[in-house]
Amino acid sequence: MFNVLIVDDEPNVRLGLREIVPWEENGFKVCGEGIDAEDGFQKIISLNPDIVLIDVKMPGRFGTEVIRDARKEGFRGKFIIVSGYSNFEYAKDAIKYGVKSYILKPIDEDELLEILLQLAEEIKLEKKFEDNKPLLKEIDLKKIIFDGNTDIDERYFDYDNFQFALLSMNIDDSNSEIHRISRKNIVEYLKYYDDIEVMDIEGFIGILFCGFKERRVKNTLGELVNRIDEDGSKGVFITVGKQVSCIKKIGQSYRQAKTLVDKKFLYLENRMIWDKDTKEHKSNIILDIKNHINKIYSYVEVSDLDRLREAMIDFRKYVVEREYSEKQIKIIAIEIFIELKSKLIKDYNLSEGDFLNNEEIIQEIYSRVSLTSTINYLVDKFENIAKELAVESPENSVKRIINYMEKNYYKDLKLEALAHIFNYNSAYLGKLLKNAIGENFNTHLDRIRIEKAKALLVNDKLKVYQVCEKVGYKNIDYFHSKFKKYVGTSPRNYKKENEKINTLVEIVDMAVSDNC
Repeated sequence: MFNVLIVDDEPNVRLGLREIVPWEENGFKVCGEGIDAEDGFQKIISLNPDIVLIDVKMPGRFGTEVIRDARKEGFRGKFIIVSGYSNFEYAKDAIKYGVKSYILKPIDEDELLEILLQLAEEIKLEKKFEDNKPLLKEIDLKKIIFDGNTDIDERYFDYDNFQFALLSMNIDDSNSEIHRISRKNIVEYLKYYDDIEVMDIEGFIGILFCGFKERRVKNTLGELVNRIDEDGSKGVFITVGKQVSCIKKIGQSYRQAKTLVDKKFLYLENRMIWDKDTKEHKSNIILDIKNHINKIYSYVEVSDLDRLREAMIDFRKYVVEREYSEKQIKIIAIEIFIELKSKLIKDYNLSEGDFLNNEEIIQEIYSRVSLTSTINYLVDKFENIAKELAVESPENSVKRIINYMEKNYYKDLKLEALAHIFNYNSAYLGKLLKNAIGENFNTHLDRIRIEKAKALLVNDKLKVYQVCEKVGYKNIDYFHSKFKKYVGTSPRNYKKENEKINTLVEIVDMAVSDNC
């Protein structure tokens, strides 16, 4: 049934209109009568009828003025003007306010019924359009995004700017969870915003902000995240594309938001990222993974937990700034852990049983959903290993110290510094080392350095002074005296003798090869 309101100051006209049309038979119902212009206006606003039959000339004001004021109040129903005057000015005003029907008195029943039925069809079509408007909007928007189609109805997109956000789950297995945070839920959360469009798009929930400043977008999304969290869901990850100036460019904003989804592993704990978030705070850190593994090993070995954490922070910065993929990061993390484990087993005669096996390490790291959780896992495991090494027996402590000396011989090593690193009294450490290796700290350090120097002199094309620096001696004469003490000859003679030997070996090898 379509509700009809009759507004006329003449009672006989109102009665006649009630009587001449078989209202209910044709799907109409007279919902009320307005006895003059003011009464008619109030009833239009309060009853909100589908159709209003209204006289033009009534006490107080014209019917066209009532139509004008009703439109200002947001009334969207249909008007039929009923008048005893064939006045062009009235008709012109009526057209201005969207009135399509103007009937002269006396009223012809068939003419009025025909107009009523035409308006009823218009109302049906408009209602159908209104019911489907969200879907039609979404279809139009997707045509722009995916097809670049600009042949759209822009009546619903009359804003100065647009910005796209994509909502995805912050867990790997999101297929079941995403249904808990459906488009319907998001629409409910955002129901008070007329300038936001929500849609399902390529497995995400898309949110299009129309005419929002970026600060307002950020605040709205922050409130949305809080609402989702309060409802007990596991949480979401939101990416926001750049702001564009017209509806026909929203594909750019969408594609940028989608590209940012690929960085979810790097930024998951942020909950929401914009393109500028991935470009700020560049430190341009240079990091060689092999050397970094050796650093981490040293920090674990000496239980330097602060530097261990700093090393892992550097690792994090390095992979974030280079935008490494989740797979690349996990492969490197596995390499760090397994390499560290292998070194510890070799240097301290430990068994595989003291650690997770390689398959378990791989599974543990691959189960991490973000870079932060991966880093935290490694730090936790490395700290536990460091603490276990630190409480080992004196024999193992000596082994750790000697290993440290063999890796850091080129540094300015002092017994006091070593004692501090390993948490010993320097005098006690000196006795502990002498009892274990049969010589004092400085003598053993010299032996390590000289052995390294011999290898460098033979295998590397380095000058003697260069070898001196590489093994940790600052004074070339001091290096000469130490080398001669432990080897029995000078560094230069040692290098020449070994070069002769190497030349003879090459000659013999060539002769053998020719005879073959």
